[in-house]
Amino acid sequence: MAQESSFRLLPAFAAAFRGGSWDREVSVSTVSRWETARTPVPWRAMRRYEELIGLPRNQLTATARTVWRYWAPGPVLDVETVADSPTPLEDLLDQTVSDAMMTGDDWDRLVDGLCARPDVVLMPTGTWEYVAERLVEEMVIADDVPWMLRFESLNRLLNHPRGGRTVIAVCAAMASGRARPTATEIVCALDNCAHPDASERVLRELRSPSGPLAHRGAVMASFRKVDYRHFDERQLETLARSVRASAGTGPFGDQVEPLRRHLAAAHPEYARALLGGATYASHGAGARHRTTAHRTPVDMAAAVQRVVTRLSTVAPERVRDFAVPTALVSETLTSPLFDVRLYAAFLLAASPYRVAAADALAAELTRPSAVQREEIAVPLLEGLRVLGDDRHRGLLQRLAVTPGVPRFASYAAVRGLGHVGAEPGAGDFLRNAVAHHEAAWQDSRDPVTAATLESLVYAVGMAARDDLLAAVLTDDRSLPAARAAAAWWLGIAGHRRASALV
Repeated sequence: MAQESSFRLLPAFAAAFRGGSWDREVSVSTVSRWETARTPVPWRAMRRYEELIGLPRNQLTATARTVWRYWAPGPVLDVETVADSPTPLEDLLDQTVSDAMMTGDDWDRLVDGLCARPDVVLMPTGTWEYVAERLVEEMVIADDVPWMLRFESLNRLLNHPRGGRTVIAVCAAMASGRARPTATEIVCALDNCAHPDASERVLRELRSPSGPLAHRGAVMASFRKVDYRHFDERQLETLARSVRASAGTGPFGDQVEPLRRHLAAAHPEYARALLGGATYASHGAGARHRTTAHRTPVDMAAAVQRVVTRLSTVAPERVRDFAVPTALVSETLTSPLFDVRLYAAFLLAASPYRVAAADALAAELTRPSAVQREEIAVPLLEGLRVLGDDRHRGLLQRLAVTPGVPRFASYAAVRGLGHVGAEPGAGDFLRNAVAHHEAAWQDSRDPVTAATLESLVYAVGMAARDDLLAAVLTDDRSLPAARAAAAWWLGIAGHRRASALV
């Protein structure tokens, strides 16, 4: 929302547009075409929007780059550089390979500079590896805009003509090695990279996973790699066999069945093998199955409508068409694809509707009927993980440890604890939560409880509770994956943990 009330009128906004990142006049019709999506908005114009209406730097540009990359992959220099760097590239490199702080904006400028020089040689040998390792390590513990800036920077480096192959290898090594607790995010980042090494790494994690999280990342990466035609015929056959054999159950298996349908739609020659005889026949031979085809529960449809209604009460006066916010809420809560839900939530988070949307999701989660139905509670909690703030922390804490909350809902609430109000925490909640879920795992030893405990360690790390991390690490009775996650957190250098916050 504009800080100046006069900016609510297009003529006043257009008249004030020149300045800052934008060095020329714009007409009212130009702004109108931008805002109605009739013409693309230049990157420097997006930066000027941030400046004029007082948004945090990168809130719009980082969101736009991240979402655009998901829908429209391209070569490294596929967008205009957002801003000229006031710091020479050499100085940014020195900063990166030292113990100095690196902000998300620093990474954005560094990678812009590297991508502007596709033949750049980094010396000494090993600099590419160091840069990639630090970027990935900061990315997987960053959140919100700092995460977007690093994720987009990694995407560009993965496609760098000289350094890309090294960056791919670093991602693969980290995902299968000491960074296994965050392997989903690392492997999934390979989806946009067309290099054959990236495709082979994804297929390797499908055929012989280094862990369940890496396998989930490979499944998620395969959606885009199929769409972008990154796999050759031999690799497609491998993909079809691997997906057919993959388990589609448990806390990390939710995207396997959507991938089967997605691959069957893109390549009908594999449909019978992927979907099984009965399912294939029910859709007709050669039918193209839509990945998004699913039945939204009636209660979820009602929840979507309540959230949209709440958003409409805070809409600017000149907004007459509410189709876009409605579509974003619907995708955030009902798409079967995790990434579609995530990117829709990102767009809501960059809009004036963020606070209202978060409050509306939280209100839905106070309904006992919603919490008890995992197919409704989980999307609500995933959306709140992106949109929520410290006001919603108490709700997540209650759902994370309250007896009777279904296991998948509790797991989703714990995942949110690493992002919503994840400040260095006082009090004993996290200590008590670790004890609660450790006891639950000792009693049941089931995969969902194990995944919940491992995710809780991530929340402990995000809250900078090294005392609790050390306690988990030294407890011989604890879940091995939780101990490995604690060791990984404690092994991250302090300047990298601090950098990831900004």
